[in-house]
Amino acid sequence: MNATMTATQAAALFFTKPKTIDSARSITIARLADNYIRHCIYVDAMSPTTISTRRTHLKQFIEFCRSNNKLYAEDLTINWLDFYFYEFTKTHAQSTTNTTKRILKSFFRYITDRAEITTVNPDIIKSHKNMKPRPRYINHDTIDYVIQRTTDPHTKMLIDFMYETGLRITEACQITYQDIDDLRVYVLGKGNKERTVYLTPEARQRLDAYVDEWGRQSGTLFRANTKTARLWIQRAFKKYAGIHITPHQLRHSYAARLLLNGCDIASIQKLLGHSDISTTMIYLQLKDEAVENQYYKARNNAQGY
Repeated sequence: MNATMTATQAAALFFTKPKTIDSARSITIARLADNYIRHCIYVDAMSPTTISTRRTHLKQFIEFCRSNNKLYAEDLTINWLDFYFYEFTKTHAQSTTNTTKRILKSFFRYITDRAEITTVNPDIIKSHKNMKPRPRYINHDTIDYVIQRTTDPHTKMLIDFMYETGLRITEACQITYQDIDDLRVYVLGKGNKERTVYLTPEARQRLDAYVDEWGRQSGTLFRANTKTARLWIQRAFKKYAGIHITPHQLRHSYAARLLLNGCDIASIQKLLGHSDISTTMIYLQLKDEAVENQYYKARNNAQGY
């Protein structure tokens, strides 16, 4: 799908008279999904990452419907959706199921409100509350050990930079030298939301040395896509620390380091780019853990009462 539209195409998309129920029978779920994705791109201005996620989940749903001879929106019922999610949860985590439910809820709302087709009431689609696990972070000494031992300069700088800034791996792979102003790093994150994170003077010096040595004054800093960058990080931690990690654990480690050293949760929310502070609140579990560790340390050192 082209990213640009002519005036005629735009008019056809936004000003076409809604279909009647009879004529709508000729519009398949797949066609409605395609129109919905166009709406997400051109009307809601969603990010490419969000669009890609919605395409993937809708494609799964459409293929399942097609394999069961459900081709039109009017063919679908809430019982049918219950059956779909019953099958879906056999092979997907609860968080993934909730993501699909949110996307389908939005899709059916589009069908009802924009296409004016009678189908499943989107308000009936309910997500189950996710049990938020304790964030899995890596000990600071372990990260520092891996950084010091890593011989590949690009891997070394990537791990260093991500741990210093708390960026998502997709964000780190998109950063350019022009995005950095003194000790500030300007980030375009999820949902095209801008935020600012910060470097220490020492981290800035290491970054400048890397940029000068490898000619990174223009283009992206690391010249790697997310798949390649992920492999760099995982191989380094496996080789030098003997552990398997995900790049997102560096982000957890950044947040844990800030929280356990006195940074308030609202500031951490802004630095991580969380739109909802409840997402950031999971890190308070780590503070509880630190309090427990301090208690037992003090208790074991106590000489008497």
